[in-house]
Amino acid sequence: MAETRKPGATAGVDIAVGVRLFNKRCIVMRKTSFRAALALAVVAALTAGSLAGCARLIPTADPALRTLVVAVASELDGTDVQQVWTANIVQELISPAPVVFDLNRERLVPQVASAVSFSQDGKSIILTFPRDLRFANGRAATGADIEASIRRYREISPYAADWEDMDRATVDGQTVTLTFRNPPANFLAVLTSAYSGIVDVQEATRVGKEAFNRRAIGIGPYLLKEWVQGSHFTLTRNEHYRDHKPFVQNRGPWHFETITVRVIPDGFTRLAELEAGNVDFADIALEHRARVAANPNLVLITTPAAGQTYLRFNLHRAPFNDLKFREAINYAINKDAIKQALDATVEPVYGLLSPAQLAFNAAVEAELRTRRGHNLARAQQLLAELGYVPGTDGILRKGGRALRLTLLVSNDVAVQRLAGPVVQAQLRAIGIEVAVEEQGRAYIRELVRANNYDIAFQAWNWADPDIWYFSFHSSNANPIWSTPQVDAILEAGRSTMDMTQRSAKYGELSRLVGEHLPIISLFYPYTYRAHRRALQGLHIGVDGTVHFNDARKVNPR
Repeated sequence: MAETRKPGATAGVDIAVGVRLFNKRCIVMRKTSFRAALALAVVAALTAGSLAGCARLIPTADPALRTLVVAVASELDGTDVQQVWTANIVQELISPAPVVFDLNRERLVPQVASAVSFSQDGKSIILTFPRDLRFANGRAATGADIEASIRRYREISPYAADWEDMDRATVDGQTVTLTFRNPPANFLAVLTSAYSGIVDVQEATRVGKEAFNRRAIGIGPYLLKEWVQGSHFTLTRNEHYRDHKPFVQNRGPWHFETITVRVIPDGFTRLAELEAGNVDFADIALEHRARVAANPNLVLITTPAAGQTYLRFNLHRAPFNDLKFREAINYAINKDAIKQALDATVEPVYGLLSPAQLAFNAAVEAELRTRRGHNLARAQQLLAELGYVPGTDGILRKGGRALRLTLLVSNDVAVQRLAGPVVQAQLRAIGIEVAVEEQGRAYIRELVRANNYDIAFQAWNWADPDIWYFSFHSSNANPIWSTPQVDAILEAGRSTMDMTQRSAKYGELSRLVGEHLPIISLFYPYTYRAHRRALQGLHIGVDGTVHFNDARKVNPR
């Protein structure tokens, strides 16, 4: 179906104010050895599963062709993406975002929208939607419906604050213009996330919030038919669906008539179902990745997470309020040894960003690795300068008191449980006795909020570096650490649209944090998913985003 575009709009835009709204030369994943390796890995995975020359399509009459089965690890608390805290493929099938990043995360491109562009001052995002756009229930979706969905998001979503800098949304036919008080550099990750999916507000009002959360309706490729809680979701194809991503061939309804999303919390059971052919695509537990890689019938997808795990110090409590002490702990930690202990399922990080995030600065990351890397002798020297001396048991003492600390670890995060004893042993090597205390994440959050802890593992996952605003800006209730200079960098980062300049800003922030060490960045994890080799035609982004538009099942010759 032909696209309907506002005059002057483009199908995709480089993300830099004015003519180029994000400098394409320096976006997200720079052309480093990491990027090259990752690109080769993705290409290899896609090539292994390509349609070219090695497989034939199953006849369309075969039921196996008509149904895709996906296994996920956890249940949802609803299907209305505007009411929930967490989202997965189910909401993305019902109400996908209007725009997405391309596979290299270099350009913003349309998805449900038919075109996206920016105003000359960079403060407005212009979204154009097709004239014949329809919700999955067949009702026409107008520009006014899109604006109503945005308004409802701002009223009821737990993430409504993400839109707080938007001044207004205006409608002109099928064009919706989002105007912000400042250039919305930090908003693009929000607009491309599952939470920005368009829902049918008219239907939501008619049936009520609770019923709509059970069976939301959007403008996505599928319509929810059945939800058996704790078991599965069944979705049927939306024959009205149209897609405008430039990197897919199929711009219409997907090839699968039905998609079943099975909820299988146990990692081994998910793997067994994938191996048996009862599941086509699944989340994979890290301990099963080698088994998947060795299976000729399966394809493993490995991608870096857009976030990191770090050590947070309680700067309100001695001795953590002393920079020399924090430096000693930093130099005592061997991040490469942590990677080895975790069987290479994580990658060391020294700055604030992983390579899968917007504004990653490879030069600063390399600089910090050299300057703040493992140095056991330096750690021991700093502790001696602080007046610590070893006791007969090897534990350091000062003023007659042994140096004993507690490290909080989330008991439901596998990499933290595995990394905790490694950090414990590394600090014991310089005479610090550490008790590892495993607790639930909610309880740890309360202890941290009350400043009632020594050191805690913390982690987050978000595509945009603005996530650090909520950790370091002085406007927050309990920032980890802040200065006027830090505030200024964070504020500038929110509105700097040129990615070269934005990368420099967050590089400067990484240097400041590396100098003062209110936290110690540890690692970013890899995520693992897998699919049957018979499932081919997937498009996989460098951040692990999977697009199923061209996906089909095939049989080997």
